[in-house]
Amino acid sequence: MKTNKLFLVGVLSAWIVGAGGDFSARAFEATQTVSGGGVNVAVTYVNPRASDDARFEVALNTHSVVLDSYDLKTLVSLRDGSGKTYTPTKVENKGGGHHRQVALTFPKISEEAKRVEVIIKDVAGVKERTFRWNRE
Repeated sequence: MKTNKLFLVGVLSAWIVGAGGDFSARAFEATQTVSGGGVNVAVTYVNPRASDDARFEVALNTHSVVLDSYDLKTLVSLRDGSGKTYTPTKVENKGGGHHRQVALTFPKISEEAKRVEVIIKDVAGVKERTFRWNRE
C-alpha cells in the first residue's frame, strides 16, 4: 500500500511540474490550430513579448485541397484589442500543393494592446478562422 501511495505522489508531482504548477491560468500557447474544409491551419505567434514588428508563422496542411492559389497577404489580417486592423507588410512562402508554410510580418502593435487576433478568411470554403492571444 505504501508503494502505491509513493507511486501516486510521484506521478502527481511529475504532472504538477510538467503543467508548470499553475492551476489558476492556462499557459500561453504560441501555436493554435483550427481545422475546417479539409484544411488544418496552425498559426504560431513567433514574438509575443517583442516590441518590434509582430511575426506569425502559418502552416496549412491538407490531403484534398491544393493550397497554392491562396494569397495570404490579402486573406490574413491582424486585429489588436482596441479593434485596430493591420495587414501584412511582408509574406514569405515555403512549400506548396498540400503543405504550405507562410511567415507573416505585421507592423508593430501598440504596447497597450492586451489581445491580438489573426484572422484568415476564405480558405477551403471556411469564411473565417480566428486565432486569439492575450499579451498580458
